[in-house]
Formats: sequence, structure tokens, C-alpha cells
Amino acid sequence: MKLLNKHLYCLLGILLIAAGALPAQEEKPTLLMDIMYHAENNQVPYVHIFAKSKIEKKFLPAAGVAIKIYLGEEAAPNLLGTVTTDKFGQATVSFPIAVKPYWDTASQFKLLATSVADKKYASASNEAFFTKARITLDTLWADGVRSVVATVVAKQGNEWKPVKEVETKMIIKRMAGNLSVGDKETYATDSIGQATAEFMKTGMPGDKEGNIILVAKTEDNELYGSISVEKKVSWGVSIAPGNTFNKRTLFATGGKSPLWLLFLAGIIALSVWSVIIYLIFSIIKIRKAGLQ
Repeated sequence: MKLLNKHLYCLLGILLIAAGALPAQEEKPTLLMDIMYHAENNQVPYVHIFAKSKIEKKFLPAAGVAIKIYLGEEAAPNLLGTVTTDKFGQATVSFPIAVKPYWDTASQFKLLATSVADKKYASASNEAFFTKARITLDTLWADGVRSVVATVVAKQGNEWKPVKEVETKMIIKRMAGNLSVGDKETYATDSIGQATAEFMKTGMPGDKEGNIILVAKTEDNELYGSISVEKKVSWGVSIAPGNTFNKRTLFATGGKSPLWLLFLAGIIALSVWSVIIYLIFSIIKIRKAGLQ
């Protein structure tokens, strides 16, 4: 009996040593996903995903992660698509035509994102709830003052009803960066779902016909997501594109540089060479004086 117990203890010790010698399985970092809903110009909406992981107390983009996005519950008919995040951890999928019957009747909806487990990340999921909403943009001229009016309505049952206290941006779309039409960054809607901003950017350059593009939008609203609409108006200053080909301009080739720039460059070069020549003659004089 004692011999049997001794053998059991030896076997147990060998197993413990072997277990300690095995390499510990590395824990995979936690994957987090942000779900953002977008609808532009009241057209086909899309979903934007941002995946990130916490590594050494820092959140870093999770690239190369396959994510399935559903409209509603996790079921094949509700699948919007399977996307793979880019190097910035981002991916986008539009609503396919297959979900149109459900989407046309929906008032509130859920977006579900589920990642596919791989060697680097374990499977993760996240969901977000939104209310179907629309935004419209109109212009107003009263007492010589131009204004921009945005109206936000949300679907409740079979009706579209105005919603208040929705922070709305009203901007002028520009290539280098958007500008607010007024002196505020955002404008809140009132009890009838409207937000009004006085147009204060007079003299804004437009196209050759004087048109500029106004945009009304919400950004990452907790209930309605990001919805936007655009409208072209003739409130800008007409600027016809000029033809500077074969003319002396600042950005032309050397042969077509402005005369004042050529003159300035010549003066600088002459001054530099004059100083160099003066130094050379001074050194020669000093050398001759030393030899004498």
C-alpha cells in the first residue's frame, strides 16, 4: 500500500512538473467595436465600423478583422454584409436591397456587429439601437436677411413627427474644410423640429454661376445617428476659372516666372557673388601683406 501511494505521489509530481513546463497560452486582447449609422441625402444608408483593441493601456486600431453586420437579430436574412477592417480599423457596408421590405416598415432598429475569431483576436460583438429619421433643408429670405432652416423628423409608427433638441450643423461645403453658415457650430431644433441659422458668410466664392452647397446634418446622435442633406443655392460670388497657360505666374516654369521674381533672384545672386569676390580679394591682399 505504501509502495502504491509512493508511485501515485511520483506520478502526480511528474504531471505537475510537465504542466509547469508547458508554455502558458497567451491571452488574446479584447476587441471593441463602435457602430455608426449614416444616411446622406435621404438615400441608401450605410454602417461604419471602427474596431480597436486595448494593448498596454492604449487603444489601437484593429486591422484585418472580419466582421458580420446584421440589421436586427443575428440571422442570415438580416445580414447586411461581411467586411474586413483596414489598417485604420475601419470598414463600411451599405444596406442591400434584400433588407428593403423590413427597412421600409421599421421605425426603430438594431444594428449588430459580430467579429469572426482569428489567431489574434477572440470573437466579440456589439449592438446599437437607432430611430429612423430624416432631415430636410430650406432657405428663407426675410427683411433682407438670408437664413438656413433645417427640419428633423423621426418615424413613429406610420407617421413622421418632428423632434426637438437635436443638435444640427448647418455648414457651407468647401474643398479645404467646411464653414458654419452662422456664428454657432450647432443649432438645436425647436418644438416643430426646426433649427434656423442666419447666413453670415456673404461674399463666399462659388462656382462660375455663383452657386455654393449648403449642408444640414447631425453627427453621431445617440438616437438618430449621422443624417445629412445638401442643397445648392446661388448665394456665392461667381468666379470664372481663368486660363493662365503661357502667362507669367508665380507657379509657372522658369521661363514664365514673374519679372519681379526674376529681378529679385538676380539681385540676391549678384549680392552673394559680390561678397564672395570681395572676400577673395581681401584674402589675396592679406597674403601679400604677410609676405612683405
